[in-house]
Amino acid sequence: MAPKNSRTSHPAMSQQIEAKLDERKIDWGFEPNVKIKDIREAEGMQVRQIAHRAPREQVARYSTAMKHGAQFPAIVLNDRMEKIDGNTRLEATVKNGGDTVSAYICHGITALEARSLSVELNQANGLAMTEDEIRKFIIDAVQEGEQPEIKSLARMTGVKDTKISRWIAETRFQARAQEAGIDKRLIEVLPESTRAALDVTRLKPVFENLTILAAESRMPAADVKKIVGQVNGATSQDEALDIVASERNARSEELKAVASGFKPRSRRSAGSAQHIGALVKFEVDDLLDVEPDKQFETFARLRTVRDRLDAVVQRAENEWDLTPPATADDADFAGAHAIAAVAAPVA
Repeated sequence: MAPKNSRTSHPAMSQQIEAKLDERKIDWGFEPNVKIKDIREAEGMQVRQIAHRAPREQVARYSTAMKHGAQFPAIVLNDRMEKIDGNTRLEATVKNGGDTVSAYICHGITALEARSLSVELNQANGLAMTEDEIRKFIIDAVQEGEQPEIKSLARMTGVKDTKISRWIAETRFQARAQEAGIDKRLIEVLPESTRAALDVTRLKPVFENLTILAAESRMPAADVKKIVGQVNGATSQDEALDIVASERNARSEELKAVASGFKPRSRRSAGSAQHIGALVKFEVDDLLDVEPDKQFETFARLRTVRDRLDAVVQRAENEWDLTPPATADDADFAGAHAIAAVAAPVA
């Protein structure tokens, strides 16, 4: 066997493969003539799904190229002669009647390290892996207790780091929900984005209660993120549970609708809070800083906003429970006064 850093040159040696092995601190050697009958198929060494490991059409193309003198990189094995990378090259060699193949032999490599290497080599040299294959590899690693390095995985796989983060969070959510004994039927109705948002919940009892509420009320992921931020900022577990209980009371209509087999009714004001929140960030002078040719149109819109806000404020004072929450921010009230100040002079 040609050892690592050997000066011996061989057509099947690949600087790209060797560089990746060296980056991973893998002890490797090169063997130009491994007997194919000694090579083993072992589950857990590869991430490629069996149906995708040596596609017939790809094997035929490789076989034809080999017959015409094309040189392919060596396959990759562990020191137990188990395949890590190179299924199509191996099958094409067999198709052409070969009984030996060139191979890089990796020493002392674990099953997880082998699968990780398989991902990177497939993406670089072979038929690119499907997203399902990549996702399964990452999920399996998380379930085995590994702590994924998201930036490195994104570089290896070509999958966006935000998507990988969501896969990881959703996987951890599943484990936490199962540990908490939450009914699988509730878990199944939650979209992946909602599961990922719930996973950020810190305290176990709060996570359980909020997950059940989110499922029973079909709570949107954006609302879940907001509540998770509130409960994680609570000063005690009891305070966090009170926040969830208050939210359950506020969503009584949604809960009744879902329990009766209907979708929760969308509130007509959905989205208005976002626009109002953006508006209160402006000072009076900011709102009056309008191009001359736009002033008439802006004036008309401001007057409409004022009239509707006046009506809303009057009814809210009569119909809403306006007891300030313990976490109310004075800035919220200051913003409301800013709107009132710009609206009041318009007659």
